[in-house]
Amino acid sequence: MLTRYCCLLLLAAAALAGAQAPYTPPAYPRVLAGAAPLRMLVASRQAMLAWKGAAAVTVINGEDRTVALAMRAGEMLGIARGADGRTSLRKDGANLRAAPQIVRLESQEAIKLWTPTPDTWTAYPAPLLIITLPDGTVSAAVELPLEEYLRDVLPAEVVPSFHPQMMRAQAIVARTYALCKLGRHADEGADVCADVHCQVFGPANRRAKSTEEAIAATKGLILLHRERLAEPYYSSCCGGITDDAGYVWGPEYARAYLEGVLDAPRTTNPGDVRITELLGMKDGYCAASSSYRWERRYPAAEVNALVAKNLPIVTGDPKVTMATVSDLRVEERTPRGRVATLRVEGGGASILVFGDQARWLFGSGVPGGDGLWSALFDITLTRDAAGTPTAYLIRGAGRGHGLGLCQWGAEGRARAGQTFRQILRAYYPGTRLSDEKP
Repeated sequence: MLTRYCCLLLLAAAALAGAQAPYTPPAYPRVLAGAAPLRMLVASRQAMLAWKGAAAVTVINGEDRTVALAMRAGEMLGIARGADGRTSLRKDGANLRAAPQIVRLESQEAIKLWTPTPDTWTAYPAPLLIITLPDGTVSAAVELPLEEYLRDVLPAEVVPSFHPQMMRAQAIVARTYALCKLGRHADEGADVCADVHCQVFGPANRRAKSTEEAIAATKGLILLHRERLAEPYYSSCCGGITDDAGYVWGPEYARAYLEGVLDAPRTTNPGDVRITELLGMKDGYCAASSSYRWERRYPAAEVNALVAKNLPIVTGDPKVTMATVSDLRVEERTPRGRVATLRVEGGGASILVFGDQARWLFGSGVPGGDGLWSALFDITLTRDAAGTPTAYLIRGAGRGHGLGLCQWGAEGRARAGQTFRQILRAYYPGTRLSDEKP
């Protein structure tokens, strides 16, 4: 959900971090075959961590696999960096011994991990890895077989009552996506994280018979493009049309199979579409979603406050200031109708906001659920007799970035009789499943 500029910054940061990454990810065929686990980040760059187990916990040096300590059930241990710059294992406020760079915690039961940010205890399956990073902070990751990881991703990413064919399509997409992102968090000693930056990983008590069946029925199946892993991005609801990754996130994301498709039961080529036509379209496959069409109304004072707070964040320029907005308009759209450039004017200044950053302008300034649901929107201003804006109406469609598979659209396609193979071919044209011949 990042714009082209934000993505470039992330890529540059990843390149710098990669030079000192404490983790080298395994080749994806090994993870797919179950010969190597997937590492999931569960705590990111904390000043300290603590843990305790429902059963005995063995503390192992993750580098040479020697036993460092044996913990009794319920006993608590921690890790922190001292004023001398050394990271130590600690108990009851005292240092026990120097901490290995990687602490591996093994137990027959779940291990509870405490983080200061947020201040909470969370239970995770063993083994749990605690990694000391070059900047002195510590991260934590769990190791999971790929198929076990999917058992808690699918229920968190889709509605368990969805059609079985949609579920199978989602299982294949989630499996392939995880393999594509191996090492994405290598600078913190992990492959993927547990939230929307990668894929949401939910608690085990959300598992359902439908998601378990979808994972089992598609075991080992992945999506390929010309003998390579496809990058199967997906979002909740496309609003009736998906988009081109090259337009939404920048040319480095352009893929032949990530081009926009009209997500409706008609044969019309999407081409260049008008936003008014899209917002009036009622027969999209994802029309059953509550976010298929939406509206947001803002008084001028609220927009002024949001712009004043968030414009420096979304532009990346802390010197940008604008107390009062005089005009707000979409200046450029992608060929599929999403906002590519939003112009914000006020106080003699005229500033451009690009792509999904326009969504975050109406939230906290950063990616998250508090901004606009999608970049597929239009703005109508109400002005007083002097021409000053008094209110804003934003009419939008869909939820998420709108690239690749539309989850609610896939549900609509399945209800219309399409199989999971047909669904995947529709959203990722030119790809094939690993059990299909080139």
